[in-house]
Amino acid sequence: MDLNGILSQLESANEEDTERLLHRYSQENTQTFTFDQKEEALRIKLCQSVLTVLGRQVQPSCQKTCLETLRILSRDKRVLGPVATVEGMLVLTGMAMLRTGEEDWHKQETTQDGLQSEEEKRVVVEALKCLCNVVYNSAAAQQVCVDIQLASSLCASLRFAHTWQHEVGLFILRLFFLLSALRPDVRGVLRKDCQAVRLLTEVLEHILYVHWVGTYEAARPEPQDLPLPAENNERAMEALKALFNLTLSESRNEVSILCLCFVIMLTRSTAGFLC
Repeated sequence: MDLNGILSQLESANEEDTERLLHRYSQENTQTFTFDQKEEALRIKLCQSVLTVLGRQVQPSCQKTCLETLRILSRDKRVLGPVATVEGMLVLTGMAMLRTGEEDWHKQETTQDGLQSEEEKRVVVEALKCLCNVVYNSAAAQQVCVDIQLASSLCASLRFAHTWQHEVGLFILRLFFLLSALRPDVRGVLRKDCQAVRLLTEVLEHILYVHWVGTYEAARPEPQDLPLPAENNERAMEALKALFNLTLSESRNEVSILCLCFVIMLTRSTAGFLC
C-alpha cells in the first residue's frame, strides 16, 4: 500500500482503521532499512500523523501498532524532524514509562509494576526501541535528551533493575549506552551526579548472579550451576558497553580496557544498533 493512500485514509480514520492501516504498513516494511528518498516528505508526514495518534487516548493495541510503525520510520535519519522535538520525545518517554525533567523518578518502579496486559508491556518495549533508533540517528534528539534530563531518568530506572523484564532492561541499557556514547558531555553528569558507575556495577552483579565472599572476591559457581542464560548475556553486554563509556578517561583507562575485553568475550554477533 502506497504512502499517499495511507496518509489520505489516516486523516479520517477511527482508532480501529488507524491500527489496521499502520499494521499493514509495518508488516510490509518490517525488514526495511533502506528507504526511497523520493518518499521522504511522505514519511515525515507519516511520522507526524503517528505522533498525533499517540497523543490521543487510544488503546494499548493501537499504541503498540503506532510505535511499531514509528520504529520502522526512525531507521531513516532524514525523517525524524517531528520526533526529535521536546514534544515528540516526551511522547516516547511517556510511553516507555521513563519520567523526565521535574517528574518524580521514584514513581517509575510502581508505574511499570502496574502494567497488567501483554499489550501494555509491548508498548513500553516498542517505545524504548523507538527511543534507541531516534537517539542513534538524530543529534537534535540527543540534545532534547539533555534538555529533558533523560540521563537522570535512566539512572533512576537502573535502581529497579531487579524488577525488569528482559526486553525492558535490554533496551533501557542500550539507550543508556547510546546516550553516553554519543554525548560525551553527559558522561560527567552520569558519573558524578547520578552515580551511574555504581548503579551499572550493581546491575551487572544482579545479571551475572555475583555473590561476594570477600572485599574483592566473588564466590565460585557451583559445578551444578547452569550456564548464564542468553538473555542475561545480552543485558550484561549492554551494561558493560555503558560502563566502558563512563570509565573512558586516563584515570580509568584500566577499567575501560577490562570492560571492553568483557564485551568482546560476551559478543556473539555483530548486530547493528537499529531496531
